[in-house]
Amino acid sequence: MDFNGLEPTDLVDVRCINVEFLEYLAAAQGETLRHELPLRLRPVVAALTGRQIQRLADVPFLLLTLHETDAAYWSRILEELPAHDLFAPGHAALDPLGRIAAAALGFQWQLARKNLYAARLIGGGSLGWCEQLASCTLLRVLQCAAEQPGLVAPRLATHEVFWTRLLGAGLSSTTEVRRAAHLSALQIMLSPLGVSREQRWRSAACYTSVPRLELRGRRVRGEDG
Repeated sequence: MDFNGLEPTDLVDVRCINVEFLEYLAAAQGETLRHELPLRLRPVVAALTGRQIQRLADVPFLLLTLHETDAAYWSRILEELPAHDLFAPGHAALDPLGRIAAAALGFQWQLARKNLYAARLIGGGSLGWCEQLASCTLLRVLQCAAEQPGLVAPRLATHEVFWTRLLGAGLSSTTEVRRAAHLSALQIMLSPLGVSREQRWRSAACYTSVPRLELRGRRVRGEDG
């Protein structure tokens, strides 16, 4: 089956969202979210420099999750959240994390509408979730982002191999090393959901090859990790 490749502009948007999320996660206001990460990695995240954030933000997927794999969570939101005028007077302004949620969910929404494969690759959601999101109106998407607490979390927060790779080789000043670590993390993210977490950790540690991403008009090939 043929798939449309990722547009370079898609990865630019991913990078911008990742920068905003990482800056929030590393700051004092991100302490609650940092506590979802493995204990030994929390101070590493809190100590990220601006340059390291820029390097890590280059991963070809969103470093935050919107519970894309939890069908029950999204069915409940879309069925139970009452519709109303998002721009009515007195409606509370979005806080920083709410703005990140709105940007990430809005981006995934427009991507799912034009390229389901790209939306699944960048966000890790199922085909059903992408189709469900694409069927919503933009105002409904923004309402979900504004009114659903706990929508944003670090992706695979408890997966120590995933975050160790990102916060180790994924911060390298050597482009080839950094790119290989980023693509290896992508491979972990896209591993079959039916495999247990412990099995994924063991197998991820042994990966020696990384996937190839195809952009519209050019290809990007990772080095062996």
